[in-house]
Amino acid sequence: NTWLTSFSLIRNTRTIFCVKDDPNDVACVHGIRFLNALLLIIAHKSMAMFFNPYTNRTGMSEALGQPWTVIGRAASIFTDPFIMFSGFLTTYSLVGRWMRGKRVKLYQDYIGRLLRIAPPLGALILFCTFVLPFLGSGPQWNLVVTGHGDICKKYWWRNMLFIHNYFGFKDMCLTHTHHVGIDTELFAVSPLFIWALWKWPRKGAIALVVLALVSTVHRFFITYNLRLSNYVYFGTSVKQLFDTADLMYIIPYYRLTVYLMGVLLGYACRVYKSLRLTPNQLRLGWYATSILLVLAFFGPAPMGSIDYQYNPLHAANYAAFSPIAWCIFFAWTVFASQLGYSNKLIELFSWRGFRVTTKISYAIYLTQFPIFFFNVGRVRSATHFNFVSMVLLDLTEYIVIFGASYLLTVLFEVPFSNIKKLLFDDGRRSATKLPSQDECDFNENSNKTIVYPSNQTKDLAD
Repeated sequence: NTWLTSFSLIRNTRTIFCVKDDPNDVACVHGIRFLNALLLIIAHKSMAMFFNPYTNRTGMSEALGQPWTVIGRAASIFTDPFIMFSGFLTTYSLVGRWMRGKRVKLYQDYIGRLLRIAPPLGALILFCTFVLPFLGSGPQWNLVVTGHGDICKKYWWRNMLFIHNYFGFKDMCLTHTHHVGIDTELFAVSPLFIWALWKWPRKGAIALVVLALVSTVHRFFITYNLRLSNYVYFGTSVKQLFDTADLMYIIPYYRLTVYLMGVLLGYACRVYKSLRLTPNQLRLGWYATSILLVLAFFGPAPMGSIDYQYNPLHAANYAAFSPIAWCIFFAWTVFASQLGYSNKLIELFSWRGFRVTTKISYAIYLTQFPIFFFNVGRVRSATHFNFVSMVLLDLTEYIVIFGASYLLTVLFEVPFSNIKKLLFDDGRRSATKLPSQDECDFNENSNKTIVYPSNQTKDLAD
């Protein structure tokens, strides 16, 4: 029975760990996602560690006042590439179908997305609400575990309607899932942007650029006027972080800039895939975007100094321009690869192993904070803080995250992606048998509508 085999653990495990080349794929996106997911895990882990008591609290404060701590303070920009690639993949898919003269059934895209993201989210909410609170105890257990479960009992329905990001962090079930709401809402309106770009390329592009600029300017002024801060500078208060989230960070309009960058990137990769660049143009592109990447990452480092005094202009500049600077490097990387150019970085990002992490990336995003807080809640005594051993090299916790992510993916995400294909008669034949090592069951996770350009790969000079 094809419906029952959709839930086959063997079949779905092979789907997850299959790394065979898929002709309908953008390979370097997987590596870029992995890099940002890794940075995001480190940043989130750093935040969770602040709940614990330490015997060397003064030494910890001095250590966290160093410039290198930017890796744990800049969590906001690590999520922006995911938003950008959401716009990119959606646009690349729709424009590709329109170019081939295929009829686009948007209701299938909407239903398919809900079938993929809702079951894992619902399963996590149920687990964190009715199971996790009874799996441990500790001085902070009620604060970081039970309290979140109580909120979910009241407001779980907001998450399942993907509107929870409009109600603020204080009354949000599983606050770390706000990104799901943002991305889903932007996805819902994305066909309007893409259709305008397809119907009126010049006017549509100008309109999207203007809209992106308006969002950027508004993001600057709301950060400046309300004294918000996307960057966790030394001495920032919890109230300021919550105000930043509630008034700006979790509102889709203020994250629209990078999403529209993805829309324009997806359109450009489709329409201008035969474009040829000169060696000087390529070098200029790499040098310029690399400088912007470095500025976005290390530029706010002085804000982490123990002597830093909050300056709303610094915060506003970071909130407005760092997402653009950070994402434009990855956008250029994808654009160059889709034109057929290659270098060591593109080859690294295109490593086939990253396809596995892409398939479980949604589950990694969902499970990391419950696991972090589970461990925080069980701490009963002060320990000696060491960033390297407790954050970067806590392999046990990272293994648990990847294990939980595999289970959430194989039990909920992949099965319902298979059901989506059965409902819309897409891939019915492959659902009748288990994929072998030489044959993969590509599904929604592999971005099956994304197609490589046919031009030959050219090498870039370093």
